[in-house]
Amino acid sequence: MTAQREADALVLFGITGDLARRKLFSALYDLTAADRLDMPVIGVASRSWDDDTLRLHARDALESSGRAIDEEVFGRLAKNLSYVAGNYREPTTYRNIADKTEGRGCAVFYLAIPPGLFDDVVEGLASVGLNHRGRLVLEKPFGRDFQSARDLNEIVHRYFPEDQVYRIDHFLGKEAVQNLMIFRFSNTVLEPIWNRHYVRGVQITMAEDFGINGRGAFYDNVGTLRDVVQNHLLQVLALLAMEPPVSESPDAVRDERVKALRAVVTPEPDDVVRGQYAGYRAEAGVAPDSDTETFTAMRLEVDSWRWAG
Repeated sequence: MTAQREADALVLFGITGDLARRKLFSALYDLTAADRLDMPVIGVASRSWDDDTLRLHARDALESSGRAIDEEVFGRLAKNLSYVAGNYREPTTYRNIADKTEGRGCAVFYLAIPPGLFDDVVEGLASVGLNHRGRLVLEKPFGRDFQSARDLNEIVHRYFPEDQVYRIDHFLGKEAVQNLMIFRFSNTVLEPIWNRHYVRGVQITMAEDFGINGRGAFYDNVGTLRDVVQNHLLQVLALLAMEPPVSESPDAVRDERVKALRAVVTPEPDDVVRGQYAGYRAEAGVAPDSDTETFTAMRLEVDSWRWAG
């Protein structure tokens, strides 16, 4: 277990992917602007890029987001950026990462990659001893189903202690989502009537105006249910249905969210609608006979004191 609490390196697996382009580079830029990222930022992916290619990609991602770029801030970020090209199943990849992080006491390993590769990366990091001086951050989805999630947990705990493991859902970082608890529990008008006596139902909608954007091979193995429903939207449901936590501590909030999720009644087949948008099967990487859903609607009941009935 790493004794150092302050991170001094950031290693991003999946740096060439969609999540990095849409979310992570903006976050890295903001952290740099706030003087909170004065450390090496090492991107890892399979594409045959070099450091300069990654820096150009970072600039393009920021420009595509529509934000104005402060050249001084971007210059500091670019200086910290470097790239490791390699297969996640090849030992050489992890030796190169170890070389890049040599002399660093606590690296953060952020996995923005398909869950099927998590175990390869965890074992690869351990093979060069990086699990003893680092933290592990796992993006959703965590496994493909209940059993695979349990199996993955066993692999993670084999090499990383639980207090060095962070399972995250980037959707919960959205300001609107973060404000839900304040909207509910600090609102003296809403909270007294936020129950079955006054509320017939709550509709949670996540609508996007873009397609899979070249992620056909990934998305066809995941689908909408695994990509956004069992993580993003169930977390929002928990925030809307939960009881007030006893404190603002993460454990207290987590406990109430878990209680709300346990109160969700298992839906029947008639409660779920799966659909596929026209043209999806023509996307690169998608099977010509794919039945992967790109649209989902579900009716869920929360059998709790507040909502049952």
